[in-house]
Amino acid sequence: MITVYRGAKAPEALAVVITSGQSNLDLTTVSAVSLIVRDSQGVERTWTATVSGLSTAQLTATHAFAADGSDVPLATEYRVMPQLTVPGGVRRCVPFSLTVLE
Repeated sequence: MITVYRGAKAPEALAVVITSGQSNLDLTTVSAVSLIVRDSQGVERTWTATVSGLSTAQLTATHAFAADGSDVPLATEYRVMPQLTVPGGVRRCVPFSLTVLE
């Protein structure tokens, strides 16, 4: 679980470490990462992320929050699922919780 405050603004960012785990996916083949984010009311949006620290077994995806604080407008729990763009399509990762506090 990761925690941020409602209205988090750039330069605040969410950094997620993704590992190949049991999939044995070569993470150096990842060309893009997006984060599918769903709030407790079912509203879903897609955040873009930059990729760094890339190796065959691990990468870091970082999403810089919007400058106007609109990425996390509610103090609630968000469900975040990373999606990796790889040759041949998109691979979904294990989702995690993002807790947003007042």
